Amino acid sequence: MDSMDTVYYRPESNADYVVGMMLGFSKTFMTMAGISLVIGMLLHIFASESPFNFWLYPFYWLTMIFPALVFALGFSFFIHTWVRHRGLSILILLVVFGVFLFQLGKVREGLFDPFGLSLPNAFSEVTGHPGMALYLMQRVCWLFVGIGFAGLAVLMFQRLPNRPVNRKRVMIVGVGCLVLGVLFGGVVYMARENVKNIRELYAETYNKYQKFPKGNVVSNTLEVEQKGNVLSGKSTLLVKNQGDQELSEIILYLNPALVVSAIKEGETDVAFERENQVIRVARKLLPGEDVELTVVYSGGIDERVCYLDVDFDKLFQLQPIPGHSSTAGKRFAFVGDDFTVLTPECLWYPVAQPSVNPASPYDVLPDFTSYSLQVSSTDGRTVIAPGKRETKEGRVCFTGDVPLPGMGLCIGNFEKYDLVVDSTLYELYLFAGHGKLLRGFEEIRDSIPAIIRDARYNVEEQMGITYPYSQLTLVETPVSFSGFARPNKGGSEMAQPGMLFLPERGIGMWNDYKAEVAFRKRMMPEISSFYSSTEDMLSSDLTRSLSSMFLNEYRYNVNQASLLLYSVVSPSLLWRSGVASTSVGNLYTISPMFYEQTMALHSAEYPAINSILTDALKKSNMFFISYSETDQVERFAGRSVGDLFRDRLDNPYETATLLHERTSELLRLLSVKDVPMEQIVAFLAKFIRENRFRQVEFDDMNREFIQEFGVDWMDVLPKWYENRKVPVFFVRDFKVENIASPEDEGSSLSEFSFSGDFIIRDQANRRSLVSVSVFNDSDVDGVVSFEARDMIFSGTSSRRQSERGEKVVTRNFLIKAGTGKQIAVVMKGITSTFTTNVSSNLPIKFFVRGMTNISRTTDTTEYVKDLDRSYFMPAPGEIIVDNEDENFKLISPPSRKRLRNLISPLSESRYEMGSNLMIREGVEVVPRHMINSEAYGLNKLTHAFMLQGSKAKMEWTARVEREGEYEILAYIPPKVFAHRIEEQEKGGRGSGIFTVSAFSVTETEPEEVKQYYIVDVGGEKQEVSIDIKEHVGWVSLGLFQLPAGECKIVLTDQGNKDQVLLGDAIKWVYMGDK
Repeated sequence: MDSMDTVYYRPESNADYVVGMMLGFSKTFMTMAGISLVIGMLLHIFASESPFNFWLYPFYWLTMIFPALVFALGFSFFIHTWVRHRGLSILILLVVFGVFLFQLGKVREGLFDPFGLSLPNAFSEVTGHPGMALYLMQRVCWLFVGIGFAGLAVLMFQRLPNRPVNRKRVMIVGVGCLVLGVLFGGVVYMARENVKNIRELYAETYNKYQKFPKGNVVSNTLEVEQKGNVLSGKSTLLVKNQGDQELSEIILYLNPALVVSAIKEGETDVAFERENQVIRVARKLLPGEDVELTVVYSGGIDERVCYLDVDFDKLFQLQPIPGHSSTAGKRFAFVGDDFTVLTPECLWYPVAQPSVNPASPYDVLPDFTSYSLQVSSTDGRTVIAPGKRETKEGRVCFTGDVPLPGMGLCIGNFEKYDLVVDSTLYELYLFAGHGKLLRGFEEIRDSIPAIIRDARYNVEEQMGITYPYSQLTLVETPVSFSGFARPNKGGSEMAQPGMLFLPERGIGMWNDYKAEVAFRKRMMPEISSFYSSTEDMLSSDLTRSLSSMFLNEYRYNVNQASLLLYSVVSPSLLWRSGVASTSVGNLYTISPMFYEQTMALHSAEYPAINSILTDALKKSNMFFISYSETDQVERFAGRSVGDLFRDRLDNPYETATLLHERTSELLRLLSVKDVPMEQIVAFLAKFIRENRFRQVEFDDMNREFIQEFGVDWMDVLPKWYENRKVPVFFVRDFKVENIASPEDEGSSLSEFSFSGDFIIRDQANRRSLVSVSVFNDSDVDGVVSFEARDMIFSGTSSRRQSERGEKVVTRNFLIKAGTGKQIAVVMKGITSTFTTNVSSNLPIKFFVRGMTNISRTTDTTEYVKDLDRSYFMPAPGEIIVDNEDENFKLISPPSRKRLRNLISPLSESRYEMGSNLMIREGVEVVPRHMINSEAYGLNKLTHAFMLQGSKAKMEWTARVEREGEYEILAYIPPKVFAHRIEEQEKGGRGSGIFTVSAFSVTETEPEEVKQYYIVDVGGEKQEVSIDIKEHVGWVSLGLFQLPAGECKIVLTDQGNKDQVLLGDAIKWVYMGDK
C-alpha cells in the first residue's frame, strides 16, 4: 500500500478516474494556453510590426500544445501508477522530461521531441509551412503515445476493476494507440532514412564518375518555362575538350527529377544513358575539339541531390537564427507558382563539371561559362537572374557580361528598389507588401549613395580586391530557404555571381530600422561630440552594419539550453565561464563573389591549390574561428594540409581555420629569402585580377612568380603540403628596445596628438631593435616571425574602416630542425612582436607589456648568429625543475564544482590565459597553469597558480647526485591580479547586478607579500619564506647542505587573503663541498 491508496476508495472505475483527471488537467492547461495565445495575439496586433495571421494561433494550439499535454499527462499517470511513490515518480518524470528537452529533442530532426520545440514550425508568408505532412505525423505520433500510456496507467492500478470486460477494452485501446503512435513515428523515421539512402546513392554516383575525364561548357543558352511544380527547359551547350586526352563520351550532370527527352547535335539525335544525376552522352571529343549539344528536359527538382558534401546528420540540424528562437526548417529549392528559386547546387540545368565532390570537398573547381537565359510564361511575376535584363516577345532575357561559375534563378511577386552608384547597379527585391521594412530610411535618403560607396570601400579593403561585377542584386527569399556556409566554396549558395539571396524579412540580419532610428535620436545628445548631425550618426551606423553583414564569414551561436541552466543555477557561473558557443556559418557573406566565384587555379597534383590561393588573400582575421594557443598542438599534430582537403572533418569551420593558419605558414616559408609577405600577397591579388573568370594552370602562376621573385613554389609546396609535424622552439631573451635619436628627447607626449579624434601619428616612425634567441628542438623545419604594426585611429564617426586599421610589416626566418639562432632586427612601427607561428609553443606570440617596460638603445646592428642547444640548458652544477616537468606536481583537493561540470558543455582547459583571476563567492578557483611569456620554460612558458587557503600545494622534486652545499632558488613570474566579484541579485534570479572589488598582490597588499615553502630533505623539513612583492625572476630560498638523494620543495597555501600563489621553476645550484 502506498500513500495514495486511501484516495483510491471511490465509486468510479479506473478508466473513469484516469480519463476524468486527464480531462480536468487538459481543460485547465488548454484554457490557460488559449488565454496566453490570445494575449500574444493582442500584442501581435497592437504592439508589433510583424505580419498577422489569425489561423496560426489555433494551429499551434492544436498541433503543438495539445499533443504535448496529452503525452505529458498520460506518461505522468503511467509512471505514477507503476512506481506507486509520489517522490520517486516526480524525480523520474523530471529526469525523463529533461532528457527529452535537452538531449533527445534534436535527435533525428526532432522525431523524439514530444513537445515539438525542435520541429520546423515557422510559416513563410509566401510558401507556408516547410514540411507540413511530416510535422503533423510527428505530432500525431506523440498524441497516440500519450493516449496509450494513459491506457496503460489504467491497467497499472492495484485495485479490482468495476467491470473486468472494460479492462480488456482498455488494454486494446492503450496498446492500439501505442502501436499507432509507433507506426506514425516509423513513417517519419523511414522518410528520413529514405532521404539518407537516396543521398548516399547520389554521392556514390558522383564518386563513381569523379575520375572520368570531362569537358568544359564554354557557353550555355537556357530557355526555361515554369508552370506549377514543373520546370521545362532547353539548354544549348557548347562543350569543349580542354584536356590533353580524347573523351570517349561526354559526361553531363542534371537533377535526377528532370527527365531528359532528347539530346541533339544540330538536328541529329545523340544516344545517351542516364544514371541518377549523370548523363553519359555517346559522343567522342578530341583534345581541343568542341561540339554544340541541345538538351531538352522537364520535371521537378529533387532537393536530395543538394549539398552531398555535407554530412547527413548535419543536413537538417537545427541552426537557430541569431536573436530568434523559432525554427524555420531547411529547403534548398522551390518550384511553384507562388515562388521559385533555383541555384546551381540543385542542377536545374545541365553542366559538365560537378558542383560538389562528396569524397574530397576541396577537389572541385568552377567551370566558367558564358550564360544567356530566357524565361517565358511568368504570368506577371518578376524574374531575377544574373546578367543584363531585357524583355523580348513576352520573354525575360538575361545575358551575362562575363563568364560565370553558375546561374541562379528566382521568380516571384516582388517590389523593386534600385540605385546606380559609381556605374554599379544596386537592386533590392522585396516580397510584395514588404516595402515597409525600409521605414526609417527616409531619415538618410540623401546619404544612401555615400553609405553604399563607403560600405563597398570597407568590403573591398578587407577583401583585398575590387568587386568584380557591374551589379549587385539583393533578393528576399522564404525563411525556410537555406544552405550551408562551406569553406571550400568560401560561403553558401545564397551568394550567386552578382546576386545575393536574403532571408525573409531580413530575419537574423536586419533589425527594425525605424525603431533603431528612434533609439539613436534619443542617444544623440549624449554622443553628439562624435557626430556632426543625426543623419551622420545614422549613416555611420548603417555603413558599419552593412559592411559587417556582408563581410563576416562566420558568426557564433550561443547554446540557449546552457544559458537557461546557468541563469537558473547562478549568474556568477555564467559570468565566469560563459556558455558553449558554436560557430555558425554566415550564409549571406559576399566573400565568394570576390574569390571562389572568380578564380580557378588548377593543379592535378595539388587539387586544393585554388583554396590555398584565395585563402592567402583574405586580409581580415574575422573570417576564421578564434582558438586559444593551447589548442595548437592538438589541432595540428598528425594532420597535414593534404589531410585537411582529403578528409571530411566534423567541423568545416575548423577546417577553414586550420587552412588559414597553414596558408600563413606557407607565405612565411616563401618569404624567408628576403621576399616581403606584403609583396607576395600583392602579386597574388594582381594575378587574380588579371585572370578572373577563367581556369588557369598553377604552373603558369608559378612561372610568373619565379620571374618576379626568383622563388619557386615547388621548393616549398610539396613538403609543406604533406607535413604532419609541428616544430618545437626553445625561446629565450626576447627584448624590444626603442632606437633613440636626438629628436626623441623630451616628453613622450609630443608623439601623440589629440584633435577631437584620437590619432597616433608620429609613432608610425618609431624604430625598435627586437632580439630573441630561439632553437628548433624538433625534426621538422619551422618559421619564426617578427611583426611591426602601425595603427591609426580616427574618430568613431568614420565610416571607412581602413582609416582605423593597421599596417603590418613581417620579417620571417627559417629555423631548420636541430639548429638555433640569435636574431636581432630593426622594426619600424608602434608595436613589435615575435611569434613562433604553427608550433607546439606556449605562448606563440611574445610582446612587451606596457610602453614603460621598453628600454632605449642607439644600436641599430642587425645580425643572425648560430646557437647551440646547450645555451638553453641548465649550466653545469645546476638542476632545474619546471612546472611543465614530470617532477612537478600540483596537488589540489577534490573539486566541488560538480554541478557546474554537469551543466557546462565546456571542457576544462589545463591553462588559463591572461594575468587576472576572478574570485566569487561559491565559485571554486581551481589551481591550474597560466601562460605568460615572462615565465620560465623552454617551449612552454607557463607557471602554476593557486589561491591562498585553497588546501592545494605544489611540489618540485629533484635527484641530487652529489652531496654538498646548494643554493635553492625559485623563479617568480609576473604577478597575477586577483579581483573579488560580489554578486547582488535584484529583480529575480538570473538578473544579477554585480559590483567588483579588487585585491592585487602588487598594489593593495601589505608591505610584504610572502610565499611559504618547505624544503624536505630525507624527511627533515625546514620552512622558508620569501618576499615576492618587488621580484620577477630568480629569488633565493637560501643555502642548504644537501646529501645525495631526493630533495623536495613544497609551496604551501599560506599567504594573505585572496593572494594568488605562483609556482614556476625551482633551481638547485651546487656551491661546493662545504
